[in-house]
Amino acid sequence: MLAKKWLVLLSIIALLALSYSVDSQAKYTKRDGKWEASFQLLNSLSTDFDGKNGSGVEIDSDIGWGFTLGYNVNPHVLVNYQFSATTPDYDATLTKEDNNDSYHIRHNMDLYNSQFNVVYNLMTEQFTPFVQAGIGWTYLDSNIADGPPDYFCWYDPWWGRQCIGDQNTFDDTRFSYNLAAGVRYELDNSMFFRASYQQNWISMSHSDDLSVGMVHLEIGSIF
Repeated sequence: MLAKKWLVLLSIIALLALSYSVDSQAKYTKRDGKWEASFQLLNSLSTDFDGKNGSGVEIDSDIGWGFTLGYNVNPHVLVNYQFSATTPDYDATLTKEDNNDSYHIRHNMDLYNSQFNVVYNLMTEQFTPFVQAGIGWTYLDSNIADGPPDYFCWYDPWWGRQCIGDQNTFDDTRFSYNLAAGVRYELDNSMFFRASYQQNWISMSHSDDLSVGMVHLEIGSIF
């Protein structure tokens, strides 16, 4: 199913590139040797992964945000840093080790991606399809307490005894990587827009790797 999605997406991009390449009015880019930054609005798609002994997690789709900062080595090659954040709801199936009895938890998680990417623009015009590959890390927080909270208390001369609590949760930082494909269009005033589909793979320690698809819409500036 995933391979079919990528085949359709790449076919659409190829048709767009072919149709634009025959346009005699195509304008060439000014991004060569310049920095750029963008803000992203993204939609992470629903997904799931399986753990041991029948455990697993189903993650809902969610709207998130992100940003990029990068440098255009030449009109074709862009290297950038990309950050994205989502807080999807999820259903977790937990199983006991002794008798495999299961129970469910419905909650929301924090999912933060940090990726270093190489982007290849297929053309040197202001409009161009592009492909991307990157590696980095992903921080996942279940927002489920992993024990009792810690408290720090003191005595204030005006307000008396004061306490601050801190609650640790089940969280982890894992290696991740991505592939993406999309289209880019630049305006004459150095603003640009990008639309893309990105597939992220997160290496999990005690379960199948987590695969998350994301649709990105971006607005940015070249400087």
